[in-house]
Amino acid sequence: MKSALLFFTLMGLLHPVCAQEKQAADLQQLLDIALKTNPEIQAAEQRMQAARAATRYASALPDPMFSYTRWLSGVETRVGPQENVFSLSQRIPFPGKLGLQGQIAGQDLEAARHALAATQLDVVLKVKSTYAELFRIDQSLTTLNEYENLLRDFSEVAATKYAVGQGMQAQILKAGVEISSIAVQRLNFEKMRTSAVARMNALLDQSPDTEVGPVTALDTSSVAAGYDTLLQQALEQKPELQANEAMITKAELAHKLAGKASYPDLNVQATYVTIPKLAAVPSDAGKDPFALMVGVNLPIWFGKNRARVEHAQAARVAQELRQKSLQNAMEAEVADVLFQMRATRQTLQLYEQGLLVQAESSLESALSAYKTGNLDFLNLLDAERMLLQFRLAYFNEIASYFKQVAALERATGGTN
Repeated sequence: MKSALLFFTLMGLLHPVCAQEKQAADLQQLLDIALKTNPEIQAAEQRMQAARAATRYASALPDPMFSYTRWLSGVETRVGPQENVFSLSQRIPFPGKLGLQGQIAGQDLEAARHALAATQLDVVLKVKSTYAELFRIDQSLTTLNEYENLLRDFSEVAATKYAVGQGMQAQILKAGVEISSIAVQRLNFEKMRTSAVARMNALLDQSPDTEVGPVTALDTSSVAAGYDTLLQQALEQKPELQANEAMITKAELAHKLAGKASYPDLNVQATYVTIPKLAAVPSDAGKDPFALMVGVNLPIWFGKNRARVEHAQAARVAQELRQKSLQNAMEAEVADVLFQMRATRQTLQLYEQGLLVQAESSLESALSAYKTGNLDFLNLLDAERMLLQFRLAYFNEIASYFKQVAALERATGGTN
């Protein structure tokens, strides 16, 4: 009866079924919450709104200027003294300047839009990475709990054999040490889970102690696209590249605007003067004069204007070089993540097709030998410990692969 109990307990470890009391965490639901509530994303959205508002005034005319003059001592004219002078002026930039300013603001808006997309991708990557970490921790805890239960059953068998003179006390002590070791590992994983839950809640803008359900599975399907395809995808949709493209266009527009600094702006001014009516004066006395004045600024400081053009030219070249740097970094990142992902995939296949199967067979053989008295208790524990370590390592590789796929999606700017 005891052997049957050991066998079915062992089978529960070899093929664990995670019967979770808590509702399992749903990745898509967590992502949806993060995209709506994450403060970093909300800040990026506000920056985009600020850039959009800037486009509405960037190409507008400067504010007109109103001035009023009150003569404290009268200015005598042929028709009477001047009392009040009212002036209204409007500066009108050279044709094309306001349009360029509006286009520059439009490129700032475009860059802010892509910056928002980049922030969203960053948050998605963080949520997925934390989700994968929770999977590793939860599955490891489940495995440790099952292993501990099995050890306790082994310890009872060893105690029973010792009581009838068929075993040694060292076997009981060894099982106790192993159980204590498992308890320490479990505490470490529980601390890691508390930290991971706090990180997840921070991404979701929730209280650090908000419960996050257990993670029971991860998608480990392989990525079919090759390096060239992924690289082309990144070139087309990676938001950092698109944002810098907007900055290059902005620099080109700023260069054009700097070139127009040598063109004069127009200033139109209307002036109205009040003159009081007198009794014995010429027939045109008391008539308030009205004047219209047109002027232009004189951009004669050619050194200043050339410096503006040189500044804009250097800024444009800097943005083009930054684009090249971003592309080089992107190519290296895609290649690196793709290599890591493929290596991890091969490791997973080794565990699934070799190591785990062999360790399970070894443990089954050890259990059979132990039941017939051909294997001592310590060797049985070694076989069981080896399977435990392989399973913990296997869950770690699954989490690593999921993180790498998420990192590849981030590197290429979208779902692969």
